[in-house]
Amino acid sequence: MSALREFVVAELYTDVHRQYRDIQNKRFKSIALPLYVVVGPDGRERSRLAGRITAEQFLEFLGKGRTETSAAK
Repeated sequence: MSALREFVVAELYTDVHRQYRDIQNKRFKSIALPLYVVVGPDGRERSRLAGRITAEQFLEFLGKGRTETSAAK
């Protein structure tokens, strides 16, 4: 997916590994599956989306995260 080229992708398999679920809960205060979060270079959350979504919703989410990160520079 070309929209992801501007992002570093990280996955936590929280449904299999409890320690990853704990990390997600501590960092993002959520154990939602799936949970998508854009975090800027400064470590601040830029956008968040939880639950099942369409491809269009995911692209909108990425766009918002990119815009918020650019505005924070």
